[in-house]
Amino acid sequence: MMPVPVAAWGDQARDAFDAALAAGHPGAVTLAAMRQLDSPPTAIIAFGKAAASMAKAVRDAGCNAPGIVVTTDESYADIDGMTSFASAHPVPDDRGLAASAAVSAMVAQLGADDHLLLLISGGGSALLPAPADGVSLDDKKALNEALLASGLDIHDMNAVRRLFSALKGGRLARLAAPARITQFLLSDVPGDRFESIASGPAIADPVPLADTLELIRVNNLDRLDFVTAHLARIEDGSADLPVRPGDPVIVNVTSHLLASNDLCRAAARTTLAGDMQGVREIDLPPLTGEAAECARLLAHRLVAAGGDSSVWGVTGGETTVQLGTGDGVGLGGRAQEMGVAFASAMHELAPNRRWAALIAGTDGRDGPTDAAGALITSEHEFDIKAALAALAAHDSHPFLDNCKALLRVAPTGTNLGDMAIFIVGEEV
Repeated sequence: MMPVPVAAWGDQARDAFDAALAAGHPGAVTLAAMRQLDSPPTAIIAFGKAAASMAKAVRDAGCNAPGIVVTTDESYADIDGMTSFASAHPVPDDRGLAASAAVSAMVAQLGADDHLLLLISGGGSALLPAPADGVSLDDKKALNEALLASGLDIHDMNAVRRLFSALKGGRLARLAAPARITQFLLSDVPGDRFESIASGPAIADPVPLADTLELIRVNNLDRLDFVTAHLARIEDGSADLPVRPGDPVIVNVTSHLLASNDLCRAAARTTLAGDMQGVREIDLPPLTGEAAECARLLAHRLVAAGGDSSVWGVTGGETTVQLGTGDGVGLGGRAQEMGVAFASAMHELAPNRRWAALIAGTDGRDGPTDAAGALITSEHEFDIKAALAALAAHDSHPFLDNCKALLRVAPTGTNLGDMAIFIVGEEV
């Protein structure tokens, strides 16, 4: 019996990825949630990569309340009766500042009889920057760039961001009080921690202040002058700090998680299980930590668990890329970096095995590139020396492009973290 071509495995991985995207479609899950809402909203604020899709679903559900939509250039759409803003991600821009001012003005006018519907999705932290008093937009840009290069996970990054914001860390809820708030959330963060989704504008900050200050110190973020100045304001009590658990403004907030990476993974697994009948599925750890190291660990796990048989597995989450001092910095993203690192590890560990790997962001864009990630197999031409050089320079995009192993998809209008799908066959 002839073995299944590796190219077919790549197609099956892509089908599973498409099923994952469909399961987390922001319009579908928002429309379903609107049917369960107990009272109509009087105002709507949508922000994040899925904001336009979520806002359109609210309109499709028959709600005509006024609103504001803040999203990326790629996901921008005019929504009837709402004011739409395009803003920048992952580093904020002046348009995000204007959008923040509009959101703050709308929220500040709400009263006790109002019901605010928040539609929040991944990317909201950068798209709605709203700097704290004494912090400029340029300061926020510098902080974002430092955080993105730090190697901190998303929870730690957002804990720091909350200290330097006027809306994050429950402050939007404080500004809206005494209005009632319902928020529909699409989670792009590991563990679906609400305070980390767009840095929790209507969620109390559970991270103790001392812990966040220690993060700043240990990661040398206080090398930035504006950080030192803001820390002085925190110390003398003049800074507006995040809302803390137990604050009465949070009592008026009801939160609903509509979609997450877990939901996407389940859909991908169901699809792939149908294609891979007779092939054993193995459990894989989540995508976390340094991207290249995570990829190597997954390669070891798949080779060891597979033995002499074929196996497949699906996982998801969010890794980091630590650029480091003095490193050359090229073009790529964490999913592409994982693709190069996984392929390198497989060529070293199991050069005679057949395999396919898809690693991609559910938003359709991995880092500042035109690709969602990597779709690479054992049949792609692969120069291990060039691959290792690309990893050292964080220059995965041109390497994968040269291998014809970039995964390009249309913008999905959502962001539910990254997906990784692996099929590893027998030796040939």
